[in-house]
Amino acid sequence: MSAPDHHDEYGETFVAGLEWMWGEGYLSPGGEAEVARIIAGVPIGGARVLDIGCGLGAVDILLVERFRAAHVTGIDVEAPLVAKAAARVEAAGLADRVSIQKVSPGPFPFEDDTFDVVFSKDSMIHIPDKRALYEDIHRVLAPGGWMAVSDWFGNGLEPTPAMRAWLDVVGLTFRLESIETSATLVETCGFTGVEWRDRNAWYAKAVTDELATLTGDNHPRLVAHLGPEAAAQRLESTAKKKVVVDGGELRPGHLRARKPA
Repeated sequence: MSAPDHHDEYGETFVAGLEWMWGEGYLSPGGEAEVARIIAGVPIGGARVLDIGCGLGAVDILLVERFRAAHVTGIDVEAPLVAKAAARVEAAGLADRVSIQKVSPGPFPFEDDTFDVVFSKDSMIHIPDKRALYEDIHRVLAPGGWMAVSDWFGNGLEPTPAMRAWLDVVGLTFRLESIETSATLVETCGFTGVEWRDRNAWYAKAVTDELATLTGDNHPRLVAHLGPEAAAQRLESTAKKKVVVDGGELRPGHLRARKPA
C-alpha cells in the first residue's frame, strides 16, 4: 500500500542492492528468522493470510512452505514487484496456495472477515494514513483473527539533520510514527491484546554487519553487481541509515493484536 499519488520507487537496480544485503527475494532485513519472530505464537497453520506489501514474494512462499498457511494472498502497489513475485510463486509450484495481486493505494479490495491473519514485513512505513490502514486490517480480519506485522518506526520527534540526510539519499516515501503511538492507535481501531516489541538493539548490530558487507573485499563485487553509481548510493544510504539507527531515530519493531471474536 502507499500514498494515492504513488509512483514506482523500487527499481530493478535498487531491488538488486537490497537483495545483495538481505538475501534473494527479501527487501528488508532479517530473512526467515525475523519472519519467524514476527509470527511466533500466531496460528499460521491452516490460516488464510493477507501479506501487505509482498515485494518479491519470498515471504509468502515461506509462510506456506515452512509455516503451513492454507493460503496466502500477497498484495503490492508496484507492478514490477508483483510480476517478479508471481513468477517466483509459479516457479515454486505454489500458485494454488499463494496468489499475488497488484492493488491500488487505498482500501483493500477484499470483503469483510476474509482473512485469519494479516501479516506485513517492513512495508507499512509507505502508507501515510495509519488509522485508515489499521481500520481496514480490522475490517478484513475474521472475528478472532490476528494482525502480526513488523515495520519501521520513529522516535516521535522532529527529524534531525541526520535523518533528513538519510531520507534524501534513500529516495523512498516514508511516514514514520513511534511504535508506542502506533500501538495506541491500533487499540483505538478496535483491536485487543495489543503487543509491541522494539527491535532497535538487534538492528543496530545488523546494520553494522550490512555496512561491512558493502565495504572491504566485498565492495568490488558490489560494484560489479550494481555498477559504480548504484554501489556508491547503496553504501552511502547504509552508512547514513546506521547513524539514525544508532541514534534511535529509525527503529524496527513488531506489532501484534487480535480482532475480538
